[in-house]
Amino acid sequence: MEPRILIVDDEVNILRSMEKTLSRAGYEVETALGNQEAYDLFCQARATSQPFDLIILDLNMPDFAGKESKYAGLELLTRLKAISPALPVIANSAWDEVETAKRCLEAGAADYFVKGRNEEMLAKIDQILSGYG
Repeated sequence: MEPRILIVDDEVNILRSMEKTLSRAGYEVETALGNQEAYDLFCQARATSQPFDLIILDLNMPDFAGKESKYAGLELLTRLKAISPALPVIANSAWDEVETAKRCLEAGAADYFVKGRNEEMLAKIDQILSGYG
């Protein structure tokens, strides 16, 4: 069975591009446009015994209250890790900032990458999933 990946991003074009890249690489992909949708899909997948093997989430998107936040993805990451501590989550952002990457890793992210670097993203996913499970 193909690894299941959930991609979370509020930018539809980026979401579709990443979905296409990952699908072509052989992954089963689902997408969510924000924190609440992603959290609902995550819970539904766990309840049906088909959990995600990895989640990729954007940092800058609306938070659970619907307000735009530079670190809304960290709120989602915290909730996901509280339920499933071993689940690998990769944070991504348009910013190539060391401090942002550090915050993500401290919050439990398995890794961090800058949007648009698809080869780097695929390499990180392969590395994480090969050591996962």
